[in-house]
Amino acid sequence: MQLHHLSMTAIGPYAGTEVIDFATVGRAGLFLLEGPTGAGKSTIIDAITFALYGKVAQASADVERIHSHHADPRTVPVVVLVFETQSGLYRVQRTPRFERPKSRGTGTTVQQPTIKLWRLQTPDDLVGGELLSTNIGDCDDEITRAVGLTRDQFVQTVILPQGEFATFLRAKSEDKGKLLEKVFGTAFFRRVQDEIVEVGRAATARRQSAVDEIRLAVHALAVSAGLEPERRDVLEALSRTAPETLTGELAQVVDELTTRERHAGKASREAIETHKQMADMVSDARLRMQRRERLLQLQQQEHDLGKQAVRFAELAAEVDRAKQAQPVAGAVRTLAQSEGHLRSAERELRRARDLVEAGLRDRGPAALREAAAQAREVVGSLAGALALEAGLAARAAELLRLRAHRDGILRSATAVTAELEALPATIAAHDEALTESRRVAALRGGRAEEGERARARLDAALAHEAAAARVAALEASVTDALSHVASAETSLASLRLARIDGIAGELGLSLVGGEPCPVCGSVEHPSPARPTDDAVTPEQIEAEEARVRGLRQRATQAAESLGALRSEVRELAARSDGLDVDTARDRAEVAARELAASAQAQADTESGSRRLAELRERVDALTTQAGLLGADLARTEQAVTDLEARLAEETAAVDAARDGHESVTARRDALVLAAARVDALVDALGRRDVAAAAVAEDTAARDADLAQFGFADVEQWMAADRGSEWIRARTEEIAAFERACTQVRAGLTGPELADVQLDALFDDIEQLEALAAAAKKEMEAATNEHGSLRDQVARTKRRVADLRDALERNAAVIAETADAVRVGQLVAGNGDNQLNLDLAKYVLIRRFTEVLSAANTELGRFSGGRYTLEHTDAKKGNAKSGLGVRVHDMHTNQVRDVGTLSGGETFYVSLSLALALAEVVRAESGGVDLGTLFVDEGFGTLDPDVLDDVMHTLEGLREGGRTVGIVSHVSELKSRVADRIEVLVRPDRTSTLRVTA
Repeated sequence: MQLHHLSMTAIGPYAGTEVIDFATVGRAGLFLLEGPTGAGKSTIIDAITFALYGKVAQASADVERIHSHHADPRTVPVVVLVFETQSGLYRVQRTPRFERPKSRGTGTTVQQPTIKLWRLQTPDDLVGGELLSTNIGDCDDEITRAVGLTRDQFVQTVILPQGEFATFLRAKSEDKGKLLEKVFGTAFFRRVQDEIVEVGRAATARRQSAVDEIRLAVHALAVSAGLEPERRDVLEALSRTAPETLTGELAQVVDELTTRERHAGKASREAIETHKQMADMVSDARLRMQRRERLLQLQQQEHDLGKQAVRFAELAAEVDRAKQAQPVAGAVRTLAQSEGHLRSAERELRRARDLVEAGLRDRGPAALREAAAQAREVVGSLAGALALEAGLAARAAELLRLRAHRDGILRSATAVTAELEALPATIAAHDEALTESRRVAALRGGRAEEGERARARLDAALAHEAAAARVAALEASVTDALSHVASAETSLASLRLARIDGIAGELGLSLVGGEPCPVCGSVEHPSPARPTDDAVTPEQIEAEEARVRGLRQRATQAAESLGALRSEVRELAARSDGLDVDTARDRAEVAARELAASAQAQADTESGSRRLAELRERVDALTTQAGLLGADLARTEQAVTDLEARLAEETAAVDAARDGHESVTARRDALVLAAARVDALVDALGRRDVAAAAVAEDTAARDADLAQFGFADVEQWMAADRGSEWIRARTEEIAAFERACTQVRAGLTGPELADVQLDALFDDIEQLEALAAAAKKEMEAATNEHGSLRDQVARTKRRVADLRDALERNAAVIAETADAVRVGQLVAGNGDNQLNLDLAKYVLIRRFTEVLSAANTELGRFSGGRYTLEHTDAKKGNAKSGLGVRVHDMHTNQVRDVGTLSGGETFYVSLSLALALAEVVRAESGGVDLGTLFVDEGFGTLDPDVLDDVMHTLEGLREGGRTVGIVSHVSELKSRVADRIEVLVRPDRTSTLRVTA
């Protein structure tokens, strides 16, 4: 990966736009990024990381800190980066989440993060290119794919920021593996491993399925054969350990079941024969008993029928008399109907007479018809009056509406006149208020500037108060740190003296009889010294020296922090104009209130102008409205006068036509009703006369029929009369009685009961039935047992065949999957894999070993041959071998954990590892090209000799075409690196860049 161009606007301490052309500044392969502490060196690395991944380089930092608080709040913070990878040339533009002033009104609004990604043809194209996407997720995925590294992997290999430099060195094996897999492009081996392991799992699953099939077949056989659990377990064990012995066991199971089935068949046949004999005996006894009971039943029926013979003879005579009376029933019913009609006609006639006037009730039909005609003539003469009466209500309502409309016009005219009289005073008041609002609004610009200055003084006063409060605590911390350094140095001096005093004991341990003493040269050692129990060892001296160095470093850092804090306090005091917090806050609040008043006045000016124009327009509109209302009032009053006169005239005509009734309609309805009642009386007289003639005629016909069929009078006929349904029912009852008599006589004389003897003895039916039922149960039990055993034998034979097939399939599966299972276990790090490494990790370890070998070349020069890095695959518990790193100290010949290295040692060990990783990847094909490397810490911890070796190594990288950026404020580096980016701090505490190339 190569960086070509970086542009930053409103980022960190850079209030304006800063541009870096990496193609120019990195042409020599090595450049320096230098400037004062806190000036913004690391911000450039944060900007690069943010452009690519939307996050800053340090994992613990908030991405929103990248927005510059020195820039104009309206300026959009943006980073543009042009970079090149093996996938192509890209330009990315990204903005963070930030707050900006609202376009209208006061306050701020949140601007969400944005991104744009282009594919370029040349690195100088800063405005064109093919736009790939503006979606954050899609752009992040494409950049990660193109770079080949995640953000965490990027800051471990390409950009090594403050606080993260040794992350890869101290990372867990799993994290190292993920990074190396992406860097070296070894995902192919992971995919191959996964495919082989998956094939092995499938083979193992086939084996397990075959074993499960055998187990299920044995279980099914045991269930079918009804075996005990112990014997079933024996069969399952044999299927796994000695399947060849299963044949005999299975044959024995089948033979046992076959023998049981044969004995059950014999018992079933015997039980069937016994049950048949008992059933025949019960059937014979039951038949004899049923014939005797049938004879007794018929004899009893004959006796009962004899008792009913007299009643049925009388009933037959009564039926004959009823049939004789049936022809007369028609004439009787006709007469009854005619008499009913006559009574109904007389009732209707009485009701009709009651409804007409008393003078008309006794008149004849002709006089009644004449009276009805006279009433209808009067009804016809009322048509005109009816029309007038129907319109009276509408005209009265119209009169009320006109009067209400006139009153409404009067009220509206009064209101309009009152409003016209009040408007001149209102317009004058609004004009005066508008003049005052314009005056206050004109002061807004000056008040806004004063408000900004007051807020800046308040922020500086608050920060000054907080910083001053931290000075005392930091002074105490510096004093305490210096005290600890002094104590530690005294302790170190004491240990060194004790070491010198005890050196004789160590020499005494190395003396060997007959060999010269390294001090005096004597070969005789009569009384060699021995170390005391409290002798000081070299390890104790080294540990104490390391502790003293750490204390010195912390004391120096504390002193530097105290100096920076005191400078900050002085600067904040100057920015606050010497005001305390309360005074600054009061002035800021006064300025804010005045600014708010000006803003409100400006809004009032706009609304007041609109309101004044509206009031003047209202005067014109009301004047026009008053004229219209006057004309409308005159028209309405004339209409009311005309309608009142017409309504009085029509009311007098209608009252005359009513003639004492409530309305003309009521008088018309009364006349119509009276005529209709007279017509009804005429019709009732005619119907009464017709009904009387019909009764006389039907009476004569009835009397003739009574004489014809032998009935002296109506009472004699009514005594004999019965309904047709009664006659039919009694006839069927008589026929049923005669059939019953015939059936009983036939049964008593028939051949079935001829030999039945009523006094003969019979067998005990209940005892025979009980014996037959017991025989039936024994037969059913024996039959069921035989059928069950027969089915069980058939099922068991099928299960034996299934089990033999399952054993054959299992043997075939084992042979077919042997290679797949073994290779899958080996690739996954199991089985015969003595290294306990899977294929992907084995490849990564081989690559990692190459990285460590290359790193040791540089590390030997940096450390003067003292340290080398070693790969360790030590396991913890059952964990698989990993990518562990240990450091071998040649001075003490001890292998240590990398966490025991000091700050400077950690720096050049991590740098060696990072350079080696880039070199190995560059030498391999198919991985990520780490063409650019940034180092952002550690040079201040190196002594001059080590610094010289590190710089010599970094300068040598240019031969391979790579570029290394050093981020440091060490002054010695300025004389060694010609190309550099210098961060300059302006008087307003913002920063800018000066590029020297």
